Amino acid sequence: MTHRTEWICIALVAVFWGGYPLVARLSDMGGPFGSLLLALVSLVPIAAATLWMGDSISPTRAQLWPIAVAGIMQGIGLMAFVRVATGKLEASVSIPISDVAMMLVTTLGAILFFQEAVTAQKLLGIGLLVAGIWLLKPA
Repeated sequence: MTHRTEWICIALVAVFWGGYPLVARLSDMGGPFGSLLLALVSLVPIAAATLWMGDSISPTRAQLWPIAVAGIMQGIGLMAFVRVATGKLEASVSIPISDVAMMLVTTLGAILFFQEAVTAQKLLGIGLLVAGIWLLKPA
């Protein structure tokens, strides 16, 4: 994947993952059933892309267990996130704080588990993420 394609995908993530909680909030349907419906409907574009691209590889055992664990983690996170997105806190507070907290976990996890470099730029970014949570938190 070229860098340009990666930046396009980052923009798509920003628009669609940034927008779907706001659309989901319109339904006022939280809880596990709302999460289940959201997850099931999300399979439609994934299945369409899989069929269109002819992507039908068989995972090895070494590939399967991390995907299975990640899927369980994603399901738990989705249920919690849908609860946050449809909750009583302002969407402009609760959703961004959840997103930023997720970015902190990802950044710190990548540094700890994949030995990614710790740079002044990353440390500043982590500090700004923490500051963003602090500034957005309800009074």
